[in-house]
Parts: sequence; C-alpha cells; structure tokens
Amino acid sequence: MMWLYIILGFFVLVVSGDSLVRGAVNLSNILKISPYIIAGTLIAFGTSAPELFVSGTASSIGHPAVAIGNILGSNFANVFLALGMTAILISIAAPKEKFPLDIKVLLISTIMFLVILLNKTLIAWWVGILLILSLLIYIIYIIKFDNEKFTEESYKENLSLSKSILVFIIGLIGIFIGAKLVTYGSIELARFYGIRETVIGLGLLAFGTSLPEVAISVIAAFKKENNIAIGNIVGSNIFNILGIGGVSLLISSNDSLVSLYDNKLITIEDIVPFILSTIMLVIFYRYRFVINKIYGIVFVAFYLSWLLYIFLN
Repeated sequence: MMWLYIILGFFVLVVSGDSLVRGAVNLSNILKISPYIIAGTLIAFGTSAPELFVSGTASSIGHPAVAIGNILGSNFANVFLALGMTAILISIAAPKEKFPLDIKVLLISTIMFLVILLNKTLIAWWVGILLILSLLIYIIYIIKFDNEKFTEESYKENLSLSKSILVFIIGLIGIFIGAKLVTYGSIELARFYGIRETVIGLGLLAFGTSLPEVAISVIAAFKKENNIAIGNIVGSNIFNILGIGGVSLLISSNDSLVSLYDNKLITIEDIVPFILSTIMLVIFYRYRFVINKIYGIVFVAFYLSWLLYIFLN
C-alpha cells in the first residue's frame, strides 16, 4: 500500500505541476507581470504552504526546533534537490538580471536568520513580526517596481483570466495532495524498515514539503519556462525564511523559544547546508554559469549524502 501512495503521489505531482505552470504562465501574460515575478511570489508562496503548515503546527504546540529545522532543511532541499533534479533533466540558465533584488533579499534574509538563531535575545515573537513585515514590503516592491527587469517572452495559450486562475488553483491543490501522498508513503516505508522517528522527521519532512518545488521546477524547465523554474526556488526560500520563520517565532511560547538557545537544539550540521543553499544561488546569479547535468548530479549527490549522514547519526 505504501508503494501505491508513493507512485500515485508522483503521478498527481506531475499532472498538477503541469496545470499550475500553465495557469501561472497565462496569468503572467494576462496581468502583464513577468513569469519570474509570478514564480517568485504566487507559485513560490503556494508551493511553500506545506512548510508553513508543518512549521506553524510544530510552533503552536511548543516545538519550534522542528519548525526551524524544517525551514533550514527545506531551503537546502529546494536548491540541491529541486534545482539539481531539474538540471539533470534540462540545463538551467540564470535570468538576464545579473544580481536581482530577490537574490539580494535572500542573502540579507539568510544573514538575518542566522543572527537570530545565534542570538538568544533575538529569538522572540516581535522579531517574527519584523520578518513578516519585511516579506510584505518585499512582495509589494518587487511587483510594483522590479517587474520590468524580467521581460522574457513566454508561451501564450488562449485562456481567459477566470480559466487561468482555475487551472492555477487546481494545479496548486493537486500539488499539495501529491506531496502529501508521497510523504505519507515514504514515512510508512521508512517505518517498515525500522528507521527512527526523529530521523524520519528530519530527513523526510523537509524532503516531503519540498516536493512541490521539485515538481514545479522540473515541469517548468521542460516547458522552457526557465524563469519559473528558478524563480520558484528563490521565492520559496525567501518565503521560508521571512514568512514561515516569522510565523514560527510569532506563535511560539517564550519558554520554547529560549530552549532553542539553551538546549542547543539547532546544531552546526543543520545550519551549514542552509548557508550553502543561499551561497550557491548567489554564485549562480553573480557569475551566470549554466547549471547543467554535471552540476545537477553533484547537487543531488550532495543532498543524498547529507541525508545519509543524518540517518547514520
């Protein structure tokens, strides 16, 4: 039965991903907004909903370490798994803008988040509000002032605004269902082979909540929608830090937040992959190299090696 969930889940992910990309491309054409901006906002925030649900639930019941760990692991998975798998299938090139606003925001957000995690006085609810406000300001600015920098043409399909929204929503719902099926099947498979619960959560949770990003980026790349493939990952990582990180800090109790620092629940092994994921995206944009099949294999191999390290420890 667990194999059925996994196979069915991947099928739903593929079909739904195709629907979501079609809807997003048509919306970008109708609304005169770049596909890159659509991917970095609508699609990215939509595909990050699983992380929001998982981290928000964990924080509300007094387990912010699980929430923060999910953010760190998901950002790592988005770059090294989602981008890596996409590059294995089709090469990914950076957009025309050499060092766009969203990469600057991602770099600053990553530094901010690290400072917060390493400073006991900053692990507080009011910092969560600041992170959420930062996200809102970023969204407003990038849609209003940064849209004209990304003008690549996209494939145009004859869909009305209402049909485009419907196709987008159907795809988004399907992505959630598919990700849940694969995650559930994977957890049951891991339990069947006697893998520890904590390892299942740390390894498979981030993997499962990153499946929407994997599906969208791979399908977008096949459709030659390079802007959506990379914009989805960058936007999702920003949303994970500012949005989900902010919500996690905001709704967690003071005692549970302090325990993050006092009990050293977040280790260097958790933080380093998170830092590397941002560094790789910054280098990708700064030096504008193409992430080809070789890079993709290296990325995925590194991600799997990290999972193996977690399982063995």
